[in-house]
Amino acid sequence: MAQALNFDTIATPAAMDKKAYAVNIKGLIAHALDILFGGTKTPKQYNVSDLPAHLQKDIGLYR
Repeated sequence: MAQALNFDTIATPAAMDKKAYAVNIKGLIAHALDILFGGTKTPKQYNVSDLPAHLQKDIGLYR
């Protein structure tokens, strides 16, 4: 049976995603703007019909 893994969806620790800012007025403004206007990324979505027929057959969706 074939196995498939998408390496783009591997979970990473939240500590690695944090951004570092300098402790000054510009840094505080940048941090505030990041909180207010950041984080609107939509998660990636994949369609099973995009997989090749042999993979669909392996996972039981194609006969």
